[in-house]
Amino acid sequence: MPRCHECSEVVSSERNAHDFDCLRIWPSGMELIRSAESGCDLCSFVRKEIEKVSTANLARIRDKPQIVLRNDNEGIVLDKDRIHFHNPEFSSHFLRVASRSSCHHIDTPALVPPYDPVLRAHELLKACMLGEKDEHNLCKPSEMDPSGMAASLPRRLLDLSHGDVILTLDTQEWIARNRATANELATYCTLSYRWGQEAPACMLRTQPIADRIMFLVSLPQTFQDAITVARGLGIRFLWIDALCIIQPSAHGDDTNWKREGPRMWLVYQNAICTISATCSEQPNDGFLHKVGIDYNPPCSISGKITSGMREPLVIPTDISPWYASVVLSNLNRRGWVAQERLLSRRILHFSEEGVFWECQGSESDDPDNDSDTNEEISRELEIGDDFDQHHASFMVLGRWLAFIELYSLSEFTLQTDRLIALSSIARCVPTRRFGQAYYAGIWGSHLSRCLSWKSRTPCSVKTREECLTVAPSWSWASVAGGIEYCTRDFGAHSEALAEMIDVQTVLAEASNQYGNLTKASLKLRAPTFSLSLPTNKRYDPDFDDPIFSSFLNLTAELAWDEVQDPHIAMKVYTVVLVGIVDGWPESIMYDAIVVSRLPSTVGEDGGASCEVYRRIGHLYYWLGRSRGATPDHPDKQSELRLLRNKLFPNAASQTIVVE
Repeated sequence: MPRCHECSEVVSSERNAHDFDCLRIWPSGMELIRSAESGCDLCSFVRKEIEKVSTANLARIRDKPQIVLRNDNEGIVLDKDRIHFHNPEFSSHFLRVASRSSCHHIDTPALVPPYDPVLRAHELLKACMLGEKDEHNLCKPSEMDPSGMAASLPRRLLDLSHGDVILTLDTQEWIARNRATANELATYCTLSYRWGQEAPACMLRTQPIADRIMFLVSLPQTFQDAITVARGLGIRFLWIDALCIIQPSAHGDDTNWKREGPRMWLVYQNAICTISATCSEQPNDGFLHKVGIDYNPPCSISGKITSGMREPLVIPTDISPWYASVVLSNLNRRGWVAQERLLSRRILHFSEEGVFWECQGSESDDPDNDSDTNEEISRELEIGDDFDQHHASFMVLGRWLAFIELYSLSEFTLQTDRLIALSSIARCVPTRRFGQAYYAGIWGSHLSRCLSWKSRTPCSVKTREECLTVAPSWSWASVAGGIEYCTRDFGAHSEALAEMIDVQTVLAEASNQYGNLTKASLKLRAPTFSLSLPTNKRYDPDFDDPIFSSFLNLTAELAWDEVQDPHIAMKVYTVVLVGIVDGWPESIMYDAIVVSRLPSTVGEDGGASCEVYRRIGHLYYWLGRSRGATPDHPDKQSELRLLRNKLFPNAASQTIVVE
């Protein structure tokens, strides 16, 4: 492609670690747009790169005062071009650089025209289903006898074998009348999509007396596209929630929803695959016509001189197409979609950058293998990297906490649905790793780690009260915004300081122990002390100890769950130590929750009463040894014991109840 004069002068060279070059400066976003429209391939690449990321983050290229393409020790960098999803202040976009000879390693979809998304989907599904057993043995639903298979089927499915006529059938009735076997009906796929602002007019409103007949042209375009894909995959049956579950909003009765909703984990888990309408914003949008429209092929610039010639450097996007168009998509920010992704064994993502494949592969251990030693399980619990998409039955604690961090950022029309949408995932995690004690997103067997969440932004008092109607204050679900875990990456190095004595709960739905709680109290014994804390500013702890302050650096972070009274600068609060992360002698971290006393008390255990509290914040202390410093107390336990007494001189073990 032709290149404008300014871009034709762009040459990348090796730089020192602290030096950089401005390779190209566009005075404004509009100037970049004009140059790109004139036909320059580098300007077009940069424009599309910014627009692609901007689409996911609601920024506008036209509003940018200046755009800089520069070269530093990190590689090629675009400045002032995006707002990161998790960090709104992030303003640089790193572009990987590769030589022309190594560009085949770049992870970009091969969109060779003419690009047929249905054909591509068929190729991907076939590759998985016919792939090596060792690589795809976990992608296949478990084999079961016909009676068990019949019980696990969705109650309703769409029959796509009649051309322009689509039937909604009752699976149990079809089996009873020998119209189809359970094995035949088990060959179905599901649709994952966004409902949008208005429910589709064709949604199931009442109990059909016989097969419900619909015409293909009467269905929303997204549903029509899903049918086209299913037929292209050679799959006769399709499950779409709006057409297969009687919707309470239309029927005024949630009986069918309460019965079928908790079984959705079976629907997605046993499907041949899930069709994800990733680039569709609502049912009427459709998605097939959008696939591939945002693909941005790599561009090249002149690089360093090798053998008397300048070597061309390829600059593809640093944000992977998968991350930009799937992970950051509006669809996958929806809370209800989390269970669809995590429970599906195979997923076809139809995105603006192409069709992406996701399946379980063979990276996880067999969840039914009980031969793991305690040492192996302990090692698995140390996994705390960023959440990696695997089936819920392969979850380990670190990945659960990472998943909850992302899940807490999900969008819900009703905040009260958060635990309900999570319940199917909680049902599927391996009990040998998590146990069976589950309370509103908190696992009793990993209590201290699960209590270590902090709110990204404090809730208003009104919002917190609304959230407390479905979850106790010690659950992350008791705050409306996103949360983070301070100790999820430390695995076996963590030690519990809080002992759970008892938990009393009242389920919102008696049949769903993984759903909302109308009331819950946690009785625990832990080191507790009083502390004066600021209500609206950073907390700087006083640690002027002649022994430890000479070789230890102390920092602390205070995060409120709910907004505190702004008229009070400092206030005395009760602090409960729940855990410790032992990285001694380099560092150590104490994890604590801040609680506020409630007027009620409990005394059911023979008259002995406990003070009742509500969690209102999170506090942790981090101590790191200064470089080159050596401990005055070579005995680790003696030093830690002395340090804890210096940090928390008034801490005393106490039994309390947190509601």
